[in-house]
Amino acid sequence: MKSAITALVAGVLACHPANGGTVPGPQKVSVHDVLTRPALVGKAVEVTGRCLGYSVPTVAVGSPPVTRSDWQLEDQGEAVWVTGSLPEGCTATTPAESASTISAVVAQDTMPGLGGQTPVPRQYLVRR
Repeated sequence: MKSAITALVAGVLACHPANGGTVPGPQKVSVHDVLTRPALVGKAVEVTGRCLGYSVPTVAVGSPPVTRSDWQLEDQGEAVWVTGSLPEGCTATTPAESASTISAVVAQDTMPGLGGQTPVPRQYLVRR
């Protein structure tokens, strides 16, 4: 009987993840990572940057991916489009004075190629 209990306990322990069952949080990445790493598509991420809103000159590539209200998150001269709510301290018409960190999921669409060129994949963020 003792060996049966030992085997049962060992089996139960083997079913639990080594990290105590915790689910890993979003991966912390840069704006550059979002723009250049296709492996991030579909992944939850945390990205830090300065919100530019949507009424300033466009830094991000192409037009807004989902709605006219999509906004830009900028870091070190690069910007990614974000669909979803603006972070605190940023409005549609006034860029934020300081950086903020947002949680989002990386999505991808395809921008048409110019002059018959091959369409180009583009990554953007979907804010939760």
